[in-house]
Amino acid sequence: MKRVLARTIYMVVVLALSSVAVFYAIRLSGGDAVAARVPASASAEEREAVREQLGLNDPFHEQYFDYMGRLFTGDLGNSLTNNADIGKLLTDHGRNSLILGVAAFVLVFGVGIPLGMLASLRRNSWWDGGIMTFSVAGMAVPNFWLALLAVWLFASVLGWLPSAGCCGPKQLVLPAVVLAMEGMALTVRMTRSAMLENLNQDFVRTLRSGGLSESKVIGRHVFRNALVPIVSLAGLRIGQIVGYALVVETIFGWPGLGQVLVNAVLRRDYPVAQFFSLVLITIVLLSNWLADVGYTVVNPRLRRT
Repeated sequence: MKRVLARTIYMVVVLALSSVAVFYAIRLSGGDAVAARVPASASAEEREAVREQLGLNDPFHEQYFDYMGRLFTGDLGNSLTNNADIGKLLTDHGRNSLILGVAAFVLVFGVGIPLGMLASLRRNSWWDGGIMTFSVAGMAVPNFWLALLAVWLFASVLGWLPSAGCCGPKQLVLPAVVLAMEGMALTVRMTRSAMLENLNQDFVRTLRSGGLSESKVIGRHVFRNALVPIVSLAGLRIGQIVGYALVVETIFGWPGLGQVLVNAVLRRDYPVAQFFSLVLITIVLLSNWLADVGYTVVNPRLRRT
């Protein structure tokens, strides 16, 4: 409980500091937010009136506390571009991001763990060589470049899958695979390494000499011990999936939180950019918090400290 409480306090502090950093970074990065609200033909007086209405003439610290106060009361605000309710944007686009994120997460561990186990159990075989080649390639190819290659090959050349769109199974395949590829490759390597490390331990030879079946030795003991680093990786992968989703959703035209955030930043839409940045940061912090708690649960040594 002490460890969980300490990590919770740390998460709250980082979130508070992140809210300040995001607020100031968006405002200091250049551009005029009023351009998102008024037409280009508007006069200087009209622009100044809009700035006053939005509170953009107030000092930054007053704007920050005013924004956070409204946020804590449930007032998420509206988009400067089209006056859309931010809460509705979160509901509509958050569902799409959740579908894509869950699909990628399932691929990362649903494919990565079995392949890593197979590589460790067939060490130095062609299975091991092929799986590790896939792992190296998956970690070496940049995410955005893989997305462009996938669109060119499977959409343009072969015509098997659509290059963009939402939200059917066919439209989900390419962005989910691209989003999960690096995570799958890393999971394969970590699972293989953890399995091999435990397979060489003395307790495995003892269990085998005692007559325990190989399936029980692997399933009950070796794999369970190998789960410790894999669980810690799971939380980190959620954060990386959130980060990579900004690129993947933009390339594949997937209408999720990442695409909304990128468009809001480009259009200087302060309320949308601020809120969705905080949402993504919160998801990353929560995933790291869950990784810490999960790591404590599966590692008995930490529970005794």
